[in-house]
Amino acid sequence: MIVTIGGIPVYDAIISDAETGMFKISLVDDPAVMSNFQAFDKQHIPQMYAIQDEEKRLVRGVVMRANFPIYRRDERMGEYYIIYKADQIRLMAEKYLAESRQNDVNLMHQEDSNVDGVQMVQYFIKGDGVSVEGFDDCADGSLFAEFHIINDDVWAEVKAGTYKGFSLEGVFDLQPETDADEVQDIVDLLGGAFRRLFKHSKNTNMSKLSRLKAALAKAFAALGNVTTDKGVLAWDGDEDLKAGDSVYIEDAEGNRTPAEDGDYKTEDGKTIVVVGGQVSEIKDPEAEVDSTPAADPAPANEEMETITTDKGDLTYTGELAVGTEVFVVGEDGESTPAADGDYKVEGKTIKVVDGKVSEIVEDAPAPAPAEESAEVAALKAQIKELQEKIEKMSKMSAAKPAHEEIKQSAEVGKTGIKGLDNLSRILSAK
Repeated sequence: MIVTIGGIPVYDAIISDAETGMFKISLVDDPAVMSNFQAFDKQHIPQMYAIQDEEKRLVRGVVMRANFPIYRRDERMGEYYIIYKADQIRLMAEKYLAESRQNDVNLMHQEDSNVDGVQMVQYFIKGDGVSVEGFDDCADGSLFAEFHIINDDVWAEVKAGTYKGFSLEGVFDLQPETDADEVQDIVDLLGGAFRRLFKHSKNTNMSKLSRLKAALAKAFAALGNVTTDKGVLAWDGDEDLKAGDSVYIEDAEGNRTPAEDGDYKTEDGKTIVVVGGQVSEIKDPEAEVDSTPAADPAPANEEMETITTDKGDLTYTGELAVGTEVFVVGEDGESTPAADGDYKVEGKTIKVVDGKVSEIVEDAPAPAPAEESAEVAALKAQIKELQEKIEKMSKMSAAKPAHEEIKQSAEVGKTGIKGLDNLSRILSAK
C-alpha cells in the first residue's frame, strides 16, 4: 500500500536508465527544496572554505535535499510528494558529472537556454565527514553545489535577492513509497528543522511553507484534523482537540487559514464552537437539546382566522389548507401550536400533525334512498287496501245489526185492527 503524508501519496524519484537523471541546474526565486543558497563576496567567506581569490563571487546552496518531501501538483497525478533518497542522489550526481553537464545552468527554468558567466567550482554530498555551515537542517546525502558568478547582471540579481536558490531539471521515474516506517522517520526528522525554518525564514514562499506545515502537522498527530460540515478542521499538536486550541481550515492547495467563528459539526455528532480562531467549547451530542423546534407563533401583524371544532377553536392565518399552521389560544391569550389529532367541524375533519394541517377530509354525504321495486310497491298497495277494509269494517261494527233495524222499524203503535196488531206483535217477537 502506498504511503501518504497527510493523505497525499508519496513517490520516490528513481534513476532507472540513460534517459533519466539531472540535466540542468537553474537559479530560481522559489527553490522547491525550500532552502536558500548562501551568497559570498570577499566580506562573507565561510571559515571552512579557503578562498584564495577574494575577488571571486560565489554562491553555495542545496541542489537536492535528501529525504525531503517535495510537494507537487499536476493534472495527471493530482497532489503528491516526491522524495529523493540518498542513494538516488549519489547516482544522479555521478551521472551529471559523467555527462559533463556541470556548467549547464539557466535562470528560472528558461527552456532550452544556458546563462553565460556561471561556472561550477564545487560539487559535493553532505555526510561522511563533510558538513555544510548554515545547512544543518539538510539531511546527510543532500547534494550541494557552489558556483562562481562572473556575469555582473546575475551577480547583481543574486545580491538583490531575486535568485534565492537552486532548482534541478531532470527526468525521473516515480516509484510509490511503501515503507511507512521510513517515511515516518523522515517526517519526524524534518519536524524540528521545518519549524525552525518556518519561524526564522524571511524570504520563503509562505504558501508552500503553509502546505508543508499542514502536511507535517497531519503526519505528527493522527488526531490533528477532523472532518466537519464546514470542511476539515485542523490543529497543531499531538493531543486531542480541546478548548483554547487554535484551529484552521485547509484549502485544496494545502494552505491553512484560521477557522472562522461559528459552530462546526463533526461526523460523530459533536459541535466545535470557534471564536477568534480558537476552540471555545466542544459540545457532546448528548449535551445538546435534540428536539424539533416548536412552530413560531402566528405573526401578530396578520389577521387571524378562527374555526370552531369539536375540540375547541383553531386559529390560523391565510387559507386553511394542507401545511397551514394552526394554533389554540390559551386563557392567557398566548397562541400555541395545536396538538396532533382530528378536529371535526361541520362537513369535514381537519387532521393536525406537528402543529400543521396534514389533511382535510370532507364528510361523506348521506346515501340516497334506493328506488322501490315493483314487488315492494305492490305489497304496499295491498297493505293499504287491507287497512282501508279494516277501517271500514270497524265502522260497520259500531252500527246496529240488520234484524234490530227491522225490529225497530216494525214496532208501530196498535191500530185497533185485530189482524194488523197480531202481525205487529209477531214481528216484534222476532
